[in-house]
Amino acid sequence: MKAGDKVLSHYSLYGGTEEIFHKVLPSFHIEPVIADLRDLSKAEDLLRNDPAIKMVYLETPANPTIQCVDLEALIGLAHQYQKWAACDNTFATPYLQQPFKYGADFIVHSTTKFLNGHGTAIGGVLLGRDLERMNTIITKTHRLLGGNANPFDAFLLIQGMKTLELRMDRHCANAMDVALFLDKHSAISKVNYNGLSSHPDHVLAAKQMKHPGAMLSFELKGGLEAGIRFMDRLKMCTRTVSLGTVDTLLSHPASMTHYGVGKEQREKYGITDGLIRMNTGIENVADIIFDLEQAMMED
Repeated sequence: MKAGDKVLSHYSLYGGTEEIFHKVLPSFHIEPVIADLRDLSKAEDLLRNDPAIKMVYLETPANPTIQCVDLEALIGLAHQYQKWAACDNTFATPYLQQPFKYGADFIVHSTTKFLNGHGTAIGGVLLGRDLERMNTIITKTHRLLGGNANPFDAFLLIQGMKTLELRMDRHCANAMDVALFLDKHSAISKVNYNGLSSHPDHVLAAKQMKHPGAMLSFELKGGLEAGIRFMDRLKMCTRTVSLGTVDTLLSHPASMTHYGVGKEQREKYGITDGLIRMNTGIENVADIIFDLEQAMMED
């Protein structure tokens, strides 16, 4: 992309992507256009009427409400109007979702997450359909910018990928059981998990994903104080902002990652005072549920 171009994307992107779009790309005179891309008519209007848009960038499922966008439809629209289509497939992994199947031009992953699976190395990967472009201009740009994985981190990633299928099957099975438990709990007002029929993107997720995935979020009725109290009472599950490891990881965005963001701004992205985000690990699911239940108990 070059100065004067635009990239079309949607709400609830990964925080690092948000920062690149709004703090880095504008310095290169590349403008982000953010819209609700679940509205396909709106997406088509933007693509039809703004020739400066050169790429559609998708992330599905996305933070924190696990919302999904229609890969087949949006990639089809992108190509109909001669735009590139890129997808962040970190949450789903290649095991659960394959954007190339729907014609995506590029896929990115944070390999730190499920591909590594153990939280032992930081990394990322860019994949592309056009091998000539990948092996020439993109490889040249990559080398000039200096991005590189050290040999040991690459080794750890390869070791993790050997168990990806086994881990993801267990992640998904546990997440479904946890979601069903939370959905019936009196302290919970809402569960965001696309494996539940109540999730607005349940049907779409079933169409484009093998299983619903490991990630979910839920809202505690008691708001901010209930969220802080819940996090402080966890005993087995880990309190951290990461995801994708074999361990169950939980975060309370309102008091952690988004503590400095005003309530009104947070809620635009679905981050309510009582929202808890959860990476469901591969531990015994009864142990996970027991820890969640005791953390929600009244004194």
